[in-house]
Amino acid sequence: MHSLKISLKTICSCLLLATLFLTSCKDDEDAVKTEFTGAKITVGNGQAWSYVKTDESGKPITVGIQFDESALTNLPTGDPHGHEFDLKMPTNMDVAPFDHITFDWNEHGHEPLGVYDLPHFDCHFYFITEAEQAAVNPSDTAKVNLPLPAQNMPPMYLDTKEAMPNMGVHLIDLLSPEIAGTGIFTKTFIYGKYNGEITFLEPMLTLDYIKSKPGQSVAIRQPEKWMEEGFYPASYAVRYDAKEKVYTIALEGLAHFHQ
Repeated sequence: MHSLKISLKTICSCLLLATLFLTSCKDDEDAVKTEFTGAKITVGNGQAWSYVKTDESGKPITVGIQFDESALTNLPTGDPHGHEFDLKMPTNMDVAPFDHITFDWNEHGHEPLGVYDLPHFDCHFYFITEAEQAAVNPSDTAKVNLPLPAQNMPPMYLDTKEAMPNMGVHLIDLLSPEIAGTGIFTKTFIYGKYNGEITFLEPMLTLDYIKSKPGQSVAIRQPEKWMEEGFYPASYAVRYDAKEKVYTIALEGLAHFHQ
């Protein structure tokens, strides 16, 4: 049998290579991280938070809201104008044009009566800043009535020409059952605008629909062109993870648009 002689220099070299290898593996794991979450806030008896999902190259593919099952218990009551929960976007993942999200609980729904007066959530994905959102003024008729350019108007949507304070003008889906007269409101997708610009995207979902744990994805009718460069969704989805007891309301299939 031959004797095996290993020098101290060889051992040190091997240890250095092993360290570099393990560091490289950790860097690779960080590089393929696919989900980023925002700060959690209290909603009902639970919590809610924003999240962004990316593909392996780091490109955003989903932006959404998640909340645990207990968030639907002990929701605020007695506010005729609804209750707005503010969700910050993840600080370590920018997704233009999205700036922030509000998760709005409407205990008694809202106008128009007979259409949206059911308990529901309005999920606003804002393109504008919180300061710009707060500055929306329903009395500024010039900004309220300024229409979107035709190429930026989603097909078969109606500009209601009425602005809500701290929100803007809602563009409603003429093909949704509650507007077309073919059914009652369970879910719908709304665009928001102000001063001639799209300012938010909004899935509206009844409490009963969410509690049914639908696991459904719905295509979004998009304008011919978007107004600014960024990532825009092909669909919105509502899902429930029975193992984690977590709901997800998400804008999915984000694709990059540039002028």
